[in-house]
Amino acid sequence: MRRLNGLLMFWACFAALLIPPFVSAQTNDTGSNSGASPTPGGAAIANYADLIRLIESTVNVDGWQSAGGNSTMMEFRNGVKINADGLIERFEASKIISTEVHSPTIGQTPALVSLESLGDWQKPTSLRWVSLSELDRQLTERKQDRASAAMEMLGGLYRIDYVAYDSVSKGWFLGGPSGSLVLTKSGDILNSETNLPPVLLEDLLTLAPHILGGKGEFGCSIDPDPKRLVESNRLVSTSAAMKSLARNPDRWVEGWRKSLGHQNAKVVGIPQDSPTGYALLIADAHMKRLAFDLEFRPLGLKSYWQEVETFGQSRSEMGLVRWWFSLSDHKIPMDPERSIYHLASSNVQVESEAQMLNEQGKQVVSPNSDPAADAYARSFTRNFAKLQREHPCFGRLRHIFDLSVALEIVKLEMEQGKGLPLTFLADDSFQPHMTTAPKAIDSIASTHAMPNGTITAVISGGVSIHLKQLRSRVKLDRQSLRSVSFEESHNSVDTTLSNSGTGLEVPFWR
Repeated sequence: MRRLNGLLMFWACFAALLIPPFVSAQTNDTGSNSGASPTPGGAAIANYADLIRLIESTVNVDGWQSAGGNSTMMEFRNGVKINADGLIERFEASKIISTEVHSPTIGQTPALVSLESLGDWQKPTSLRWVSLSELDRQLTERKQDRASAAMEMLGGLYRIDYVAYDSVSKGWFLGGPSGSLVLTKSGDILNSETNLPPVLLEDLLTLAPHILGGKGEFGCSIDPDPKRLVESNRLVSTSAAMKSLARNPDRWVEGWRKSLGHQNAKVVGIPQDSPTGYALLIADAHMKRLAFDLEFRPLGLKSYWQEVETFGQSRSEMGLVRWWFSLSDHKIPMDPERSIYHLASSNVQVESEAQMLNEQGKQVVSPNSDPAADAYARSFTRNFAKLQREHPCFGRLRHIFDLSVALEIVKLEMEQGKGLPLTFLADDSFQPHMTTAPKAIDSIASTHAMPNGTITAVISGGVSIHLKQLRSRVKLDRQSLRSVSFEESHNSVDTTLSNSGTGLEVPFWR
């Protein structure tokens, strides 16, 4: 049976229920469906034999390939895949997930398979310490072997609350709640109570060489082709186009979207074909789909169009609105010895900027403000905790931001001589890569009827993570860390846990 490569959010697909090209593992192995799974190699790819056997024994589907049938599993992330040309395409989960599979709900998450039998690392705990130093050592020993499932999901950690230094082992730890992961009916691996995804080794392996090496800013951008943008706006501004818009808005906006073509998907700072860069692109595009009411919004988050109506504003001709994710400016409490840092608040925020097209088709800052766009950015940031639970791609986005901050803290402290170096994690030759790099994504276009007519918008933007300001965010705060002691915490945890099924005698967590 074909192995599952790359973990975070894969769709459990049953080939007997699908139509080509998703029918066979052979089709996928030749690359014709071009799913965005990382290529084998290094320690970035997990050996999911235990996970696959668990799913096969739990999910009642006739004809698993391992038993001589045709049913198998393939992975896609967040309801999207990458085709052979690097185009990010969307699809409906309901078309590939079997409607005949039934299982009870675990906590708040409709679970398809509980993963608790994979090992002791799945036991729920409010605070688990994951040793970056021990993980680094074990990965170094494995070299080209596949990492374990426990490694791929960092011991089941689903939120990073603390970064801590252990003076005894001279190692750095990540701390936070862990365990109780389930494979859901929607195809995600999430914590059963919070709906948050696990922190991933593939993101750590992508980010660590970049940040520990002091390589600066990284992120992504999604930008329309300037020439097509100018031409499409010229075409839709004609009287014929306005009449068509009045007759059938949905057909008009679809035609406009097609005339805009695909937007360029660019990953900056980290490899274009990295799964982390892909995750940033997906989260960025998803945020904009929420803005236009193209995705389910949690209570409290208004769409951009609702904000437009609130402000009663009209849009200028050739006007654009740009949103992007950036690092927040929340303070990071630490203890006087600088041995525990508390990531008490989300490191993610959304920023906005009103733009316009000049005569050359270039995007420039508009002289006119866009209060509705600014309000959406503030609301999205304010509601980010809810959004993580409703949309797993934002949970992973937070992990990427938190990992970045944690690694920068480790880097700054190591520069002061604190802690042993991380060799494997800092080696960019072990960064995971996907079989196909994302290059483009469909344009997002929308219409909305206002009392004075219909307005339209084209969205561009991205993700920008710049860690230079981190020093100014750190502050002494004995009060918030009074109840957390790294020494007391790890001494009170059973350190004799066995890493079931991985063949490792010493776990990399406490």
